[in-house]
Amino acid sequence: MTLSYDDYHDKVLGGWVGKSAGGILGAPIEGLKRFNDIALSDQLFETTYPNDDLDLQVLWLYLAKLRGPYLRETDLADHWLAHVGFPWNEYGIATRNLRLGLYPPDSGRHNNAYWRESMGCPIRSEIWGMLNPGQPERAAFYARMDASLDHDGFSVEAEQFLSACAALAFFEKNIPTLFRKALLVTPASGLMRKLVKSVLRWHAAGDYRSAMGKIKSYWGDADFTSAPMNVGFTLLALLHRGEDFGCVMDALHLGHDADCVSATAGALVGIMYGYAAIPDTWKRRVGDDLMLSAELRGLDAPKTLSGLADETCRAGVAFLRETNELTRTGTWPAPYPVSAPPFHLTVSGRKKLAVSYENRSDQPQRVALSFRSDHLRFGPDPAPFAVLPGGRHLLTLPIGSIFGNQPAAEYAIDVSLDGQRVETLRRGLPRYGSWLLLGPFLEDDPALLPMDETYPDHGLSSLPSVRYMNHDRVNTDRDFLTLEEIRRVVASGNYDHLPYGVERLEPDSFHLDFSAHFYGKGERTVYLYSRLDLPEAQRLWVSLACTAPFKLWLGDTLVHTQVHVRRAWPGQTSVEYDFPAGSTDVLLKVDTLTDETRLELGFKEHAGQHPHQSQWALVVPTVD
Repeated sequence: MTLSYDDYHDKVLGGWVGKSAGGILGAPIEGLKRFNDIALSDQLFETTYPNDDLDLQVLWLYLAKLRGPYLRETDLADHWLAHVGFPWNEYGIATRNLRLGLYPPDSGRHNNAYWRESMGCPIRSEIWGMLNPGQPERAAFYARMDASLDHDGFSVEAEQFLSACAALAFFEKNIPTLFRKALLVTPASGLMRKLVKSVLRWHAAGDYRSAMGKIKSYWGDADFTSAPMNVGFTLLALLHRGEDFGCVMDALHLGHDADCVSATAGALVGIMYGYAAIPDTWKRRVGDDLMLSAELRGLDAPKTLSGLADETCRAGVAFLRETNELTRTGTWPAPYPVSAPPFHLTVSGRKKLAVSYENRSDQPQRVALSFRSDHLRFGPDPAPFAVLPGGRHLLTLPIGSIFGNQPAAEYAIDVSLDGQRVETLRRGLPRYGSWLLLGPFLEDDPALLPMDETYPDHGLSSLPSVRYMNHDRVNTDRDFLTLEEIRRVVASGNYDHLPYGVERLEPDSFHLDFSAHFYGKGERTVYLYSRLDLPEAQRLWVSLACTAPFKLWLGDTLVHTQVHVRRAWPGQTSVEYDFPAGSTDVLLKVDTLTDETRLELGFKEHAGQHPHQSQWALVVPTVD
């Protein structure tokens, strides 16, 4: 493969213009979960918005200019913490994890069940393909590290796949072939392969509208940002009309996470055909301005799309120097001066630590790692080990115990090379405090006693109905316990004399799994009690989600009652409350109606904004 700088720059600029076109068109209808029919006009481009689809790729370009091909997970995590203020969905969860010392890949997995397979990372895939033109494996290598910062599962596979598509698009214009080649760098048993194959099959059947419906039917999700559905729409738009820039409008009409769907399609077509092939009307409408979100802090970013292309191509020179599979022709700019620390250390796991050490220098290293903490007990430090240049060393360190009520169990890793300490890394394991589970309380339901008159349940008329035998009553109006009674129970510490269960819960996420602490199915009432201790008064959002009726008390005040059963998505219920300095009781009464109840509870900062615009607070309730 050969590539001239002029062709490289033209395709990169085409990709960024295509990305911007889809973002501008899709932003005003983002989140409308419907198919659209919108006429293309100049008016659609009159108002532009910053878009995280492009923002986060500018973020990574800034890092690529500093680190070049040597960037790794820890670099991405530290860069995110320094520059990103997005509080939304998986971004907010990852930021909380990172602030507490939990780094990739755990920052994307932990406490992120709802959003881990959302669109936040597939939308930032193009940068890795642009930095590695014609090199899908290398593009996917960096995309996997990027995606694991705030995602897991399908979304990681999707960013790998789309970054490989972007790398391949410099030389491949046949869309089905592009997809099949990109699949080679995704996990063989992963969900991404199943999605691509299903969309290829439905499109080949020849009915475009049927394929639209099938994607929504099979891959649809109530969360409009769910990645499989939206990536499927992007694939379909490209298969339908990926030979010209009009596919941006096809993608827009597929709706849902509309800016992501249309921006990704536009970026890939822009790379395939280059800026010179984009119709002048599109160039005029998109313009050259690069607008970034205010939540991106401290970046020395270009102000134009053409400037973004210039910087991307120059940063790409350092990446292209790492491969012999591409021949560069013509005159190319000098690369940015990049620096690489002598090592990279990845630590993951919550029950035990999996440690990966990479020697990034050109000399053999004799490495010693020492782990220390006021909140954790580790096993003995690992024995010193030798690592060749470019080599890796893997080890596992057991965690003996975790103690304390702080938001994170912090620890330090001292790294010594050839007997000399060179760096101390700070990490942590998020904590979620403790709760007391009181109950369950069960009542039979006499309203269900009568037998079925048409089809008698039993041979004996004295027996109650089968329905009665399999159900109990949920009494949302009855207070089995009062807050004062619970306070006395907690103060006494003596639970043996009580005619109901009292168990301590120590959750490992926002999810409170109380069903693991008692036996049995059916309707019942439980109480969950804890306290939030704050050094000073502050207003917080209480973010709560439950699939059953519940009541929430803060202090002596009943602040929220949920009567109807709802889905337990993380933004279901938000209660703002002025917490005083000192200790505040937190009490939940949950009236579970079914065999399984999901309950999540966390706290968000409050700065006079909607909870969706607020970061997670680093506070934990405890009964200690």
